[in-house]
Formats: sequence, C-alpha cells, structure tokens
Amino acid sequence: MKKFINNILGTLALITLLSCETTELDLLDNPNAPPVEINEDTFLNSIQFGFAEFFEDVTSAGAETVRLEYMFDTYENNFSNTNPDLNGAWTQAYSGILKDIQEVLPVTTEKELYIHSGIVKSIRAYILMTLVDYFGRVPYSEALQGDNNVPFPKLDEGNEVYAAALNNLNDALADFAKVTDDTTEPASDLFYGGDTAKWIKFTNTLKLKYYLNTRLINESESASEISSLLTEGNIISSPVDNFYWIAGTADLPQSRHQYYVNEYLAASTGDYISNYLMWALTLEKGADDPRLRYYVYRQTLEFPSSVADLDNEIDCWNDPRPSSFEDVDNQNAAESIPPLPFCSLFGRADGYWGRDHAEADGIPPDNTLRSTYGVYPVGGRYDDDDGERIRANQGLDGAGIWPIMSDSFVYFMRAEAALFLGTGEDPKNLLEQGVRASMANVTGFLPNPENFTNVPSSTDIENYVTLVSNLYDSATTDEARMDVIGKEYWLSLFGNGVEGYNLYKRTSTPNNLQPTLLGTGNFPRTFLYPNVAADRNTNISNADRTFNDKAFWDTNPDIIQ
Repeated sequence: MKKFINNILGTLALITLLSCETTELDLLDNPNAPPVEINEDTFLNSIQFGFAEFFEDVTSAGAETVRLEYMFDTYENNFSNTNPDLNGAWTQAYSGILKDIQEVLPVTTEKELYIHSGIVKSIRAYILMTLVDYFGRVPYSEALQGDNNVPFPKLDEGNEVYAAALNNLNDALADFAKVTDDTTEPASDLFYGGDTAKWIKFTNTLKLKYYLNTRLINESESASEISSLLTEGNIISSPVDNFYWIAGTADLPQSRHQYYVNEYLAASTGDYISNYLMWALTLEKGADDPRLRYYVYRQTLEFPSSVADLDNEIDCWNDPRPSSFEDVDNQNAAESIPPLPFCSLFGRADGYWGRDHAEADGIPPDNTLRSTYGVYPVGGRYDDDDGERIRANQGLDGAGIWPIMSDSFVYFMRAEAALFLGTGEDPKNLLEQGVRASMANVTGFLPNPENFTNVPSSTDIENYVTLVSNLYDSATTDEARMDVIGKEYWLSLFGNGVEGYNLYKRTSTPNNLQPTLLGTGNFPRTFLYPNVAADRNTNISNADRTFNDKAFWDTNPDIIQ
C-alpha cells in the first residue's frame, strides 16, 4: 500500500485501544500519581502532525475510488475491513487527534489561548465531517466526551455528527474573534504560522464545504448560508491562503512526502499511475493538459516494440476490450470523445505507462519503466522528456505538499453552488478562475522552470482555458455543465482524494470514469468499518453493511462502476 512506514506505526498504535473505549491501561493507572501537565504547544503540533497523517490515509482511499490513483483488485477486496489506510485513519482520528483535542481544550480555555483553541476546533470539524463522509454513522456523543465516555460508544447518526462539526466551526470562529494583541500565539503552527486571518478563511471554507455537501437534502439552507459566506467574502480565494501540509526534504528525511519515499527512495517503484488519469490529461480533449508533466514522470518514452517484450511487460496488450466499457465508450463517442484507455495509453505510444482501474493481474517486471509521480504534489522529478529511471534525491527531493484545501478547489465549489443553488455568481467565470488557479498552483510549484525545455507557456494555459470554456458553452443542460465543471475540479484534485470522493458522490462527475475491468461491484458510497473499530466495540458491526450504505447527505442513486 501507499504507506509502508506509517503502516508500521499504525500497527504499533493498535496496542492502545481507541480513546472512545475503556482500556486495560486505564485500569493500571496509579491514582496517586501526579497529573500530567499538558503543554498546549506540544499538543497542537501533535494534533497537526496527526491531521496530516489522517489526511494521507483518507486521501489514498478516496483517490483510488475515483481513479485519481490506481486501485488494485475489486472494491470488495481492496476496501475490506482490513484496509490499512482506513484502519490507519480511524486509529489516527480516535486514538490520536480527537483524543488530544479533548485533552488540550480545557487548558486552552483556562489560559484563554484563543488561537490554539480555534485551530484545534477547526481540525476537529474536518475530522468529524470526513468520518461521516467515509463511514456514515460514527461514535461521537458517547465518545471523546471526557468523563462521560462509555466503554462501547454507540454509533451516532451522520447528521448529528455533522451538526457537531458545524458547531465546532462556529465555535472556532468565535474563538478567533476574541484574539487581541495580547493573545498568546502558538509557538509553532505548522500550517499557517499562527496567522489568525488565514485560519478564519480556512474555517469559513469548511463551512462552505459543509453546506455544499448538504445541498442535496436542504437546498434552501445551503443556498442561503453559502450566499452569506460569499457576501462576507472571508474564504480561501488566493494561493497565499491555501491550506497545505508541507513535506520536508533530506534535511528532515522522515517528513518527505510519503509517495516520494515509496517511489524515489525505494529499491523500485511500487505504485502505478491511473491510466484513466493519464488519458484525461492527454487524449480525452485532444491536447495535453499543461499540468501533465508536473503530475506524471515517465521513466521511458516508448512502449515495448516486440511481441515478446509486450507479453512480458504489458501482458494485457492483446486482451479483448472489456464489455464493461461499452456504455461509457458509447457515451464518449456521442460526445466526440476518444475511447477510454484499456491496458495502456497505446494511442500515445510515448511512455505514459500505467494500469487500469481494478486491474488485479500479476505485476510484470516494469518497475523501471512504468510512469510515476512527478514534481507536483509529491516533490518528485519534472518530466522534460528525459525518459530516465528515477532514483533517490531527484527532483525536489520529496519536498511536496498534501493539498488539503486550495483556492482552485474553492472556485470549483462555488461554480457548483452557483449552478445548482443560484448563489448569484457566474458558474462559467468561476470555472475559468478555478482552472487558472489550479494551473498557477501546479506550475508555480517548480522553482526553476528556466532549467527545463518543455514547460507550458502562458499561451498553452490560455488555450486550455478556452478549450474548457467552449466545452461549457456547448453544454445544453445544467447536468452537462456540471460534467465540465466536475471534470476540471477532479483534474485539479491530484493529491486530494477526500474532495474527489465527495465530488463524485455529490455530482456523479466525472461522468465517464473508467469502469472496473469486470464491470462488477458497487461503488463504495461509504466504506466498511475498519477492524480496529468493529473488533473492539460491540456497537460497531459490518454484518448488515454494504457499499450502498450512504452518508446522510448522499441521496443519489446506487452506482455499479
């Protein structure tokens, strides 16, 4: 899986039961021992580190469902209750982040540390919403409540946990409003450096996300609340406000981007790039996306030429096209879009070497040939037609980012709201702003573009914006317009599986995802409870759960995809 090091840490963490459950260790505590002094700055940094780990886990799971990352095997096998990413996310949330927040908030209240408290409440809101998005009903009212914890907390309804998250966001904003020149700042804020104004924008943006997700069940409230947020204008709208976790470099080797570690520092590449993603960046529109060479690095510039090499390295090359592709192929043909990729991007023949969604055949000896992560967002190597095998310490040496929330995402969110909620903005204009913002964030990530030959020009970017604008103009229904918005939003989300997963559940876009090869299995609208939860809480069970179980706000039909 994606996180070899972190999975080991996650395994070690399993010796501690979830904070929402009574543990044997609690019974061994010495009642005469002095209370442990809580240092608010240490706890804040621990919470923020844990948040980055949580995001990495949930991003991996969400990205695989929507083809932003390659998924091995069927949904049922890949997302069983032993999935390490989902187990890691649950453990990180309940044993780490939410437990630490519960313990530190009384200290921040007593000391009037309003910046500290506002930050951790915003993070708690994000965690709670994501748990609901991924699992539906989760423990809350009988867990993480201090002295009111019970041994086996019940599952609360998703709408109740979401409401608690909204209360946390409002409480965080109230805390930030109390900040004065005399308020003690955090010794170290790993996201915004203690900048309260930026935290307020992030918190308001999470409220925008809350109301966009719930628009399917309460359109009038979502329209009103999002309109108010837009009128206030205090949301993320500039790259300087982007909410990124910044990974380290060789100076801090253990903080490098984990995908860089998995690929560039490993003996050989371990992951594949999704064929569908590379097709969307190359063949789908008939022109290369300017972000292509930042997202994807090719270790070779060609495919095998002999049958023997093809049989050895891309053994699906001569397989019949799956019947499960037929409906999407027909849809694409009606819209003058090239057929979906199957097996590889043979239509390019210049080394974009990936793997199909749910391809579960044995792994061929292609480690030094398959495409891998580029400079954005993992801090790898920029593709300048080198066609060379990746090695340690190349590119940005792992100084990547986890793009949790950016200005480009917000423009696309606003475009969706304008289209379906009538918030008074122009969805086409917001679409174009979103594309430009994404291009700026991605291309600006390369610190020395002058050293490369094949970087996109401003004309390339403007031509792409015009192409997208024309696609929007040719759409004749709001659903078709959302298809254009959703595809561009999805393309901007490389590195963020959380928003991609919610986007698809909320809008069914992108509407032409590559099907699973066998054409079977329901798209997971929520995931099974991880075994770290189900095996240790009698109120949590997967006995009656299916992938058709939905988060409370998800009212769309079931999908076989």
